[in-house]
Amino acid sequence: MIVVHVLMVSVSSSFSECFSAKSYISGNVLTDQLNLHLLPFERLDKITNENLCQMYLPNKVVVAQIHYDDISFPRPGEDEVSFLYKFNQEIIVTFQLSHADYEHIFDKNITMYELWYDVNLVKVNNSVNTIEHTKYNGTNCFQKLEMEYTIYEDIDIKVLPNNCNVKINANIQVYIEFQEGQVNNQIPIYPCVSSCDPSEFQLSLTNFSQIRTYRVKKTPATASHLSSFYSNFVENRRIQISLNLKFDTNGIYTVISNTFNNIQHKDNFACKSLDSHLGIYALLNPNVVSVQYRDSLVNKLVCNISAKYVKVDLYMFDNVTSVNRKQTSKILDFDNSIGIEFQKDSQFTLLRENFQPSVTKTTVVVSYLSETLEIMWEILIYSDPVYIGCVERATLHLYENHNCLEYILDKHDQCVVQRMTAQQKNVLGIYYKSKGIQKSLGMYRFHYAVDYSISKHEVCFVCEEYQPGVTYAKPSCEENQKLTKQLIKTEEIGFGIVSACEFIIFNTAVTEYKSIYVPVILSSSLICVLVIITIITFVQKL
Repeated sequence: MIVVHVLMVSVSSSFSECFSAKSYISGNVLTDQLNLHLLPFERLDKITNENLCQMYLPNKVVVAQIHYDDISFPRPGEDEVSFLYKFNQEIIVTFQLSHADYEHIFDKNITMYELWYDVNLVKVNNSVNTIEHTKYNGTNCFQKLEMEYTIYEDIDIKVLPNNCNVKINANIQVYIEFQEGQVNNQIPIYPCVSSCDPSEFQLSLTNFSQIRTYRVKKTPATASHLSSFYSNFVENRRIQISLNLKFDTNGIYTVISNTFNNIQHKDNFACKSLDSHLGIYALLNPNVVSVQYRDSLVNKLVCNISAKYVKVDLYMFDNVTSVNRKQTSKILDFDNSIGIEFQKDSQFTLLRENFQPSVTKTTVVVSYLSETLEIMWEILIYSDPVYIGCVERATLHLYENHNCLEYILDKHDQCVVQRMTAQQKNVLGIYYKSKGIQKSLGMYRFHYAVDYSISKHEVCFVCEEYQPGVTYAKPSCEENQKLTKQLIKTEEIGFGIVSACEFIIFNTAVTEYKSIYVPVILSSSLICVLVIITIITFVQKL
């Protein structure tokens, strides 16, 4: 037992050199959080055989506790707080306190932290050199905060500051804080010293309200931080990201922290500037989840990106349920599609059943990938509204001189509420797929007062509602109607319907002309290509 005790003491001593004696605790009075800032030991580059930090600890779980004289966190019975060790990097461990506990320790200036390596195998105790509490409400120091990045490269931060009492001097620390697993990590932002923009963060600008741009440049000092940030960001687009300014006012440390209003990839292919049709919204239809990508003919962008694949990440969530779905397709298949579709499951069904317009949100990321699946460019939409799609089933009847659409509406309460002010104008598009390419057979706009309290509707339309200005398989309405009746015996005929808030596409498999077509909802790779988003444009122009 004596030999084992001596060994444990030796190991603990080695692990105690993993972090600096200058490690400190910061507290946020607004959120009742304590952050343990574990700074790397200053001489880790001179590792000895007795120091196990580099050899043993990287990516191992470490359990942390904070001890005051009469209270410890986490409290007994609460979930433990842990993190993954990263060699020679600052690690920030967050402890969430109750408001009463935070007030209890606010004025205490003596504390220590305890680390358990390999879950209770080795314990290390260290005192804390500094305790800092945020005593300044900086939540209103920015009117707008936007991040613009180039994947795995530099980050630009555009701000619109308010008139806050912030002193810009050599002691100020500026950094991006982001969520990494169970802890928060930081990317330092250094002041510009050469070739600075007039409004870029630099120490010569003493007026905080004059600074409009902060930049993280990829340098040896920031490379590992950026790599860690992007690795987490690509895997989870909902991680918390904030800009932080930390400064000293008469010995009191103050931290201004604001989350970003908008995060976007830099427009290095001029996609956003050239393509006015970019826009995303999602619909929880009764049988499928639809995401509209562009309010134009197809998904293909106006700009030129030599991508090989496209990956779509969909996040839908409310206060209880969170769903994340991903799909990757070849660029040609994606470009020739209309929107994106995800098959509905029990989680999507739960979101639809509990739908609240102000609570149910979505995040959509469309990433363009190279041959080696590296991200070349992407567009992100955060917390855009989610809509309820109401068409549950539809039947298309083709006759000699006219067409009729019969559809059944879902009984979701929101189907009545969100359509009360909707303009009663509808569009129908008919198309077919041949040799992998879809071609439009007709696009019709018709006026029909849709009563969403009635479940079944039928509307008929003729060539007077036929829409010009669209590329069809044949030049006239009559020719396309004739072709439709010829093709139904050999080709896959589909149709889509759009009203003020509706966006849904159906496919039919009919072999007999003049028969009733019962549609089946398709996956995105089969249904999308030609008319529906143009349809929306027609609706909006009415």
